[in-house]
Amino acid sequence: NMPAAAVMSWLVAVLVFLLQTDAVSALPRPLIVVVLHGGEVQVQTCGYWVMLVCPMVFLFVGLFWQSLHKPRMVFVDKFCIHQTDEGLKKEGIRGIAGFLKHSDRLVVLWTSSYFERLWCSYELASWIHLDKSEIYFVPVSFAALAGLMSLGIYAMYAFVFVMEQALGYQLEIQFHILLGCVILLLATICARSLWVELARLPSQLSTFAVERTRCFCCDSGHVHPVSQQAMPCDRELVYAALEGWFTSLSSESELPKSELPKASQASGLPHLDFFDQAVRKSIGAHLLSKAGYRLSYRDALIITTPIVWVFTAEATYLQGMPPSEWLRWAVYFCSLTFAVWPVTCYAVLLI
Repeated sequence: NMPAAAVMSWLVAVLVFLLQTDAVSALPRPLIVVVLHGGEVQVQTCGYWVMLVCPMVFLFVGLFWQSLHKPRMVFVDKFCIHQTDEGLKKEGIRGIAGFLKHSDRLVVLWTSSYFERLWCSYELASWIHLDKSEIYFVPVSFAALAGLMSLGIYAMYAFVFVMEQALGYQLEIQFHILLGCVILLLATICARSLWVELARLPSQLSTFAVERTRCFCCDSGHVHPVSQQAMPCDRELVYAALEGWFTSLSSESELPKSELPKASQASGLPHLDFFDQAVRKSIGAHLLSKAGYRLSYRDALIITTPIVWVFTAEATYLQGMPPSEWLRWAVYFCSLTFAVWPVTCYAVLLI
């Protein structure tokens, strides 16, 4: 939804700017006295409407675009499989492969505990069983980091915007640079946690064994911690599915025991051995090729969307100004919006 949210907020920014122009004057604009860098005093109008309206449009479209547009169907196990009715839960578990069969891609919302969870492993097994290859690797912490960077950019420029209105003069460019360095420093510190998580991924893949994964029922001793009722073992259902899928394949494949996880070697269950090897080799190689997440230029523009709002708000000041001032504003706007900040975000999130 984010590309649509960014584009819609840009269009609304232009619309609000037009509604604030002298020719339309549909929105009120308070007069302020501004002392420019050269000491010249001018009476200008404040274009704060863009700073108020555009963030709300961005959030609304980002949250509800699927409802406003043709929806994209997504299967999420936690929400699509019944969690309390055991009969419905069994049917949902057995039907996972059917859901995935009609899916175009598998989105791995990866955290450092992903390969330690039984259900995540089972979904990978279903994908392997269906002989599908398109897996979209998304570190969860990346989304949070990108959101924090966008919020930080907005907060920085909003602070400068408010301070200039309150003080009545334009702040020096050095102050802008100082605030930008603070935002980048905080973003880099937050990015380190993502780098540390990704550094663990090769080790997790090389030692993967489905028998070492965890699930809620086994961790609870098969007794529900609240109701104290007995819980059926999800692991038995998963292992039964793996046996049906991979027993014949494992008998046709020669897996070097030296390369298998120790837990699977001890079990003597060839279908588990085959699955472990498939995750470690084919799936593992694919995920590792995607693990070095590269921020696209489009993503960088989305993150830096608040800059468009700020410059559109500042354009309100330029009414009646000579063309040279509009040209200076356009050069400054294009350089920061399409070059400086996107490249900076790319550098911070380059992993």
